Amino acid sequence: MKLITKKSIHFLLGIMFLNLIPLTATQAAHKDELLKKEISLHANHKPLGTVLANMDEEYQIGFIYNNQLPGLKKYVSLRVSNLPLSSVLDRLLIPNNLNYKVVSGQIAIVPFKQETETNVINGSLKGTVTGLPDYMPLPYATVNFKGSDKYTLTNDQGQFFFPSVPTGSHTLQISYLGYESLEKQIEIISGETTELKVEMVSNMSELEGVTITGIRRGEVKALNSMKNAENIKYVMSQEQIERFPDLTVSESLQRVPGVAVGYSYGIPRDIIIRGLSQSLSSMTLNGTRLPSTGAGGRDTDLNGILANSIESIEVIKTLTPDRDADGTGGAVNIITKSPAKDEKLFDAKLAGGYNGLVNKATYDAGLTFGERKKKTSYIIGTSYSRNWRGEDRVEKDYDTYSVNGTESTYLSNLDLDGYEIKRDNLALNGEFKYYPNDRSELYLRGSYNLYYEIQNRLERIFNIGEYTSSDQVDNLRITQSGNWRDYHKNLLQASMGGKSYIGDMKLDYDLTLSQGKYDQPIYYSAAFVRDGLSAGLNLQNPITPQFEFSEADPYSPDLFTTNRYINRHDRSVDRDGQLTLNINKPYQLGRHKGNLKFGGRGKLKYNDRSRNYFLHDLNEGSFVLSDYLSDYKKDDHYEGAYNMGQFPEAEAMEAYYNQHPELFSDNETYTRQNTDPDSFEGSEYLAAAYVMTALNIDNLQIITGIRYEKTGFDYEGNRVNFDDQGNYVSTNPISTDRTFDGWFPSINLRYALGKGTNIRGAVTRSLSRPSYYDLVPWEEVETRRNRVKMGNPDLTQSTSINYDILFEHYFKSVGILSGGVFMKNINDYIYESSYIQEGGTYDGYTVNQTVNGANAIARGFELAWQQQLTFLPGIWNGLGIYANYTYVNSEFEIPGTQSTRTVKLPEMRPHVGNVSLSYEKFGFSGRLSMYFYGTFNSELAENPENDLQEKGRKQLDFSASQQLTDRLSLFIGVNNLTNEPISDIYRDGRRQNDAVYGRWGQLGLRFKTY
Repeated sequence: MKLITKKSIHFLLGIMFLNLIPLTATQAAHKDELLKKEISLHANHKPLGTVLANMDEEYQIGFIYNNQLPGLKKYVSLRVSNLPLSSVLDRLLIPNNLNYKVVSGQIAIVPFKQETETNVINGSLKGTVTGLPDYMPLPYATVNFKGSDKYTLTNDQGQFFFPSVPTGSHTLQISYLGYESLEKQIEIISGETTELKVEMVSNMSELEGVTITGIRRGEVKALNSMKNAENIKYVMSQEQIERFPDLTVSESLQRVPGVAVGYSYGIPRDIIIRGLSQSLSSMTLNGTRLPSTGAGGRDTDLNGILANSIESIEVIKTLTPDRDADGTGGAVNIITKSPAKDEKLFDAKLAGGYNGLVNKATYDAGLTFGERKKKTSYIIGTSYSRNWRGEDRVEKDYDTYSVNGTESTYLSNLDLDGYEIKRDNLALNGEFKYYPNDRSELYLRGSYNLYYEIQNRLERIFNIGEYTSSDQVDNLRITQSGNWRDYHKNLLQASMGGKSYIGDMKLDYDLTLSQGKYDQPIYYSAAFVRDGLSAGLNLQNPITPQFEFSEADPYSPDLFTTNRYINRHDRSVDRDGQLTLNINKPYQLGRHKGNLKFGGRGKLKYNDRSRNYFLHDLNEGSFVLSDYLSDYKKDDHYEGAYNMGQFPEAEAMEAYYNQHPELFSDNETYTRQNTDPDSFEGSEYLAAAYVMTALNIDNLQIITGIRYEKTGFDYEGNRVNFDDQGNYVSTNPISTDRTFDGWFPSINLRYALGKGTNIRGAVTRSLSRPSYYDLVPWEEVETRRNRVKMGNPDLTQSTSINYDILFEHYFKSVGILSGGVFMKNINDYIYESSYIQEGGTYDGYTVNQTVNGANAIARGFELAWQQQLTFLPGIWNGLGIYANYTYVNSEFEIPGTQSTRTVKLPEMRPHVGNVSLSYEKFGFSGRLSMYFYGTFNSELAENPENDLQEKGRKQLDFSASQQLTDRLSLFIGVNNLTNEPISDIYRDGRRQNDAVYGRWGQLGLRFKTY
């Protein structure tokens, strides 16, 4: 043992009592003075022990150490001038796995691991990272200790926290995409929390008119979140969402790489991630699964959430064990707003617009305000939208007819549908947080999203009885139909929870109560008929066939009658309570840092659906259409191809029924057939637990672990029976009680090839649960048709092994270039089947039922390029590109009555992507965007020729904004510039459905304090 000191007795006593004797005030002051002592050092490739000896001799510091410590023999090079001793020691010792302790006014050199063997109280460090010039928080910035792999990321308010940091001086390194990296010297005091404010400068500030403010900051925030994520995901911030003319979350998601949307009346509704339908993905709000807003399914209609009311959207493509396992396609996580520290937030929006198809005005308004103080923060937001949409549809069906002794396939039905849709969205969001101390926070948050839609539907149907020649028809029936219906699809969620640090261990906990509601309280429908007509059939335009009548007015309302009308009510409520606990504990494996995380979630769910259909038959006489005409008429249907005139006012027939119920009788068979099989109630529970670790080994990050989930359900439905003539016989309740469970391991890898370049890989196991209605043991038995429709309580969850590899490079000028491949091998795929029953009660019956099938495979690749072209000269450096493309292929075997065939999964778009060209400079931001997808299977039939396919489509949109002041901007958005139709065709080329939606847009003002 060599002691480099003249006071060896003091050193030995200091080491012996280091863990027993606290520092006195005098000793602490001396320690502080010693570590702040300024040192100059010029060492060029010398052993560390020699360098320490030279420092001791020159500055009379006094060191004690074991001369056999391996790190002392390593060669070091360091040139510094007038730096604190603590900073010099950090640079010399930490890279060589050594540390130091101040003992009795001297410095002991110890192995780095000995830090945990002492009872010296560490300090903690918290801070906020903001960007100049407007001091906005920078979320997901990387904050690390120089010379160490100890690091963290700022949260979505730009804040970071290190619960346990060794006392003394340290150098922090802070980096953020789009900003200049910087270093900060800090001093950690034993038992105290050091606060730090970091201000970063944009690396675009030298470009005239181009800065990271407003719209661009949202892109920077999203890219930093993606770059530092533990898994593969894509993030859209609110500012990015504003770059497109989209009102709801569903509409915004069509811009995300790998995501397609399914349309309902021209409105994006279903979310298809990597070719898999929404039933194979999950929708969450702040990480908690959203309840259903559908009739019997698990899907959540994200049209019910206004994009203006949220902070950001994450599309998670590879799962980690701390997330619910039901995300084979992926998971959409919607994040609500929260103010940053010392921030007063105010955001107001007011816009008006117009829909050209229905000639109606639209309105959009929003207001959000909040503030974060030292101990509390709050935010309150509300948004409202009155939006009109429309659809003009021409639908064709076909059948086999004999013409001149030859049987051929001809048009059998022509259905003209005109929709006028009024959609009201209201969003209310609030959050309150309390910060008892530096190491904990508590929150209360709630959100309510109302989605109310009223539809006026006008329908004219031509039913062809027979063909006298290829262009002449006879026994033609025309139906003039009209209905008025509404939908409520509402979401309510309330949460309470928080997070706390106990030492270096972090706990977060959450209790969330949710309710999703689907309600259709109003549905009136009436169909007036005229029979026995003859007409010529003009098929010159296959999209819009025309019937040519010899009589002057074949559509006269005096000639159309009916003796019945329909009234129905459909309601489904999905309620659940979820309790979540996560515990995070850092650890060290040799010189490598890691985090151990474990926890679980429990959920109780109740779901019920009540469906009531009534067919009211007039006992004597008939209703005449001319007595029940509405004000709604359609004289320019499908771009002027048809004049549909006026249509029934079904609500007036409901009023007549209420005044004279004795004149009607109810059709019990219709009521029971459309009510009882669809009505059910039941409950589910979920118990889940997981353990995972995130370990950093140099440039490699490993996130791996396992999750266990068990689901139990108890449902009660109805068996409905009909006789040989199709008349209702009886309804009997039936119930089921089952469970299924599974283990779901995963591994996500991220290897940093450079500061802005990652290679990611993942292998995960996930699940997809059957819908509520499919699990219900309902039956509808039609003896006359030898047909039975039924639920399937024997369904099991489908599981999938998922493989992902992704390359990503982040540009300093703000952007990303990425490409990757993926494959999903799905076991027990759930699909709708039709088969002939062999044996048992229903031997020989055709059974329509949802079943578990053979394996399905989906594979493909994704490409994305997103970049601000700031390297271009002059005015051109305001250009930007946003482009992505996804290719998906799939295989699935389905049994048929004749043979088994291999098909592509329904709803899987083989090609989907976006191309957008933007320009941003001097406060202007403009973007021309195209969303496209390729032809795909929408419905599968027994005969492949009758498979229904939706043709590929391209939609062109424009959006722009201009800053009028620092806080006030003017914006405009126009959708569907080319009025692109949606068309369905049969596999053999016959047209089945063509629909147009017109153009719509809005103009408005926005005021922001951030």
